Formats: sequence, structure tokens, C-alpha cells
Amino acid sequence: MATWLLFCGWYVVENCFVNYCIFNFLLCVTQKNGKKYLPVWLFINGLITLLAALFQFPGAFFIHVLILFVFARAVLNIQKSELIVPLTIIFTFYTLMEGYSVFIMSWISSNFHSPTGGKLEQVLIPLLLDILFFCVLKIIEKRYSYTLQRSISSYLYILLLPCSLVVLTIRYGLKLDGHNFEQYLSFLGADVRIVVLVTMLGAGIIAFIMIEFLCKIIQLTEQEKAVALLRGQLDGQKVYIEEAKKRNELYASFQHDIDNHLLVISGLLHDKRFAQAEQYTKKLHIRCGELLVSISTGKASLDVLLKEKLSYAEQNHIATVYDVMVSEDFGIDDMDLCVLFSNILDNAITACKEGTQEERKLSITAKIKSKFLIIEAVNTTSACLPVTPGTGLMNIQHIVDKYRGTMETELGSGNYRISVLLCSR
Repeated sequence: MATWLLFCGWYVVENCFVNYCIFNFLLCVTQKNGKKYLPVWLFINGLITLLAALFQFPGAFFIHVLILFVFARAVLNIQKSELIVPLTIIFTFYTLMEGYSVFIMSWISSNFHSPTGGKLEQVLIPLLLDILFFCVLKIIEKRYSYTLQRSISSYLYILLLPCSLVVLTIRYGLKLDGHNFEQYLSFLGADVRIVVLVTMLGAGIIAFIMIEFLCKIIQLTEQEKAVALLRGQLDGQKVYIEEAKKRNELYASFQHDIDNHLLVISGLLHDKRFAQAEQYTKKLHIRCGELLVSISTGKASLDVLLKEKLSYAEQNHIATVYDVMVSEDFGIDDMDLCVLFSNILDNAITACKEGTQEERKLSITAKIKSKFLIIEAVNTTSACLPVTPGTGLMNIQHIVDKYRGTMETELGSGNYRISVLLCSR
């Protein structure tokens, strides 16, 4: 009786370790902050494990799947679309681990006589497979978690079908969820056992290949979206640059003709035709207003971009403060400069718009120090979790890498700050 209770306790502890790995993997892949619910999750699974050991009821695996799904939806607030991929990965490798465990135990009991009556093997083999399960999840987490956090089209879920077939084949082929699976495995011949082992090893490889294939497709999809968005932004920057060039041409033309305008006004005043002089002066003032840009950064294309972006921010009731100065001789391409500032401001404006009108604030500064351009933008935000790098930040990072610079982001106290340092080329 004492030995049986000891094994039940070990079984519960071992199962809690597995569920701890599953819980951490799920939070990492979905980027949810739910670690405070870990004790509740372990208690629920420990209780179910104990009941399964006491009453030996079949189908515990499917109960586990259902409980994890309900817990993730109701407690961790994870959307269904976010759950499909991580749950498929978890239960595919969990099934493989369970299949290897019962297969190895059955093979040892049929071919070797254990001096401990198999008790030591019942502890060591599941423990080693639990560690292997932990390592597999960590490898997937480290290699694929960022990709798996991206939203995917529903048609890509068909790529997970081989993993589901692996789970069903192993569970029903080895009768893992039945009462008599040990007796069933003991009747398998040596040739069948080899086939089963090779099949399970191949199933594990197939599962990894499908995960790799799925992530590659997600990456290619994200890259296509980023390229399309970047092309649109580049087209926009070209417009800004062309507008700036036209404005400079108009300003140069106006400056060239200013002497003639002053000569006309002087002549009207000399002839005491004051009404005509006043009218001519008003027209000249209107034309000056059309040419003048209220923002002057030292880069004509950046003047036009900032005027448009900050005007849009003010239209959305965002209080703006700016102090941007980039000398003409600083070695940066106008296109890159516009891409950089447009992404910073687009992200900031989007974040500000999520808050109340009274709280919306945005400030951006840029200055030259030696051969470095230092840009800092601070905006209010309602986000409380770390910002997931999106296309905007990726575009900024691309420019930063191009100019051998650095980028830092910080979230806290309702504000989001991004700092960029670029080296002159």
C-alpha cells in the first residue's frame, strides 16, 4: 500500500512537471501574461491525475485536451485562432512521448528481468522522456515562437493535419487510452515492435518538418506583406520628395521675381494709387503663405512629411511637440529619412488614437551630434504589455542596420518611447 501511494505521488509530481512545461510553452507562443494562474493549472491537473490513477478511467488524454482548451479560453483569454497551432504542437509531442514510454516499458518487461520488479524503470523512463519533452518544447519555443505569434490564414491550418493524424494513429494504434493497452502491447511480435518504433520516430520527424514548413510559409507571407507595405511607403516618400522639390522650385521662382513685385508696389505708391497697392500686396501675401512651410528641419522632403503627419495628428486631437533639425550635409538618403520618420510617426499616432482625447500626446525630437543623428519619439499609449515587433518597427530596424545605428524602445507609465541613433555615411 505504501509503495502504491508513493508511486501515485510520483505520478502526480511527474505529471505536474509536464503540465508546467505545457503552460509555459503556451504563454510564450501566445504572448499572454498569465503566470499567476500557474498554481491553479497545476492543482487542476494534479487532481485529475490522482483521480485517473485511483479509478483508472479511460480517455484521460482527451479530458486533458478539453481542460487545457477551456482553461486557455476562459482564464488566459486566448483566442481560438491563437490556440490551434500551439495545442497541436503540444499534444502531438505529448502523444509521442507517451507512446515511446509505454513501448519502451513493454519491450523491457518482455525481454529483461528487472531486480526491482520494474519499479525503477517506471520512474526513470518517464522522467527521461519528460526531460526530452521539455527540451523539444524549448527548441520549438526558441526557434519558432516569434513566427508562431503572427496571425495566419485559416487555410494554412491544413498543414497541421499530418500532426493530427500522428496523434490519432499512435493513440488508437497502441490503444493508449484503453484499459488493456499493456496486455495488447505484450502480444506484439518483435517485427511489429520494430515497425512501431520506426513509425513513431518517423512521426516525430514529420511533425518537426510540418512545423518548419508552416513557419516558413508564415515568414514568406509576412515578408510579402512587409515588402508590399514598404513599397507603398516608398511611393509615398517619393511623393513627399517630389512635392518638396516643386515647392523649392516655386520658392526660387518667387524669390527671383520679388524685385519685380516690389517695383510694382513702389510704382503704385508713387502714383498714390493706394487701393491698387493694397490689393496687390494682399495677393502677394497670399502667394507667400502658399509657399511657406511652417516646419523647417534642414531637409526639404522631411519638412513636407512632418507637416502632413503632424497635421493629421492634430486633426485627431493629439497634442504635438516637435524639435527636428537635420543638417543638409548629414549623410543620409532622403528616402531612408522619410521611411524612418513616417514609420515612427505612424506607430505613435496609431497608439495615441487608442487613448482618450484628453490624454493624447506625441513629441518627436531629432538633432545632430558630431556624426550621429539622434531621434527620440514619445507618445501616450493604452498598451500594458511589451509591444510585439510589427512591420513598422521592422522597417525602422532595417534603416538602423543600414546606417550602423541602434534602436531602443521602452514602455511604461502610459508612455511608449523609441530612440534611434544613426551614423552618417
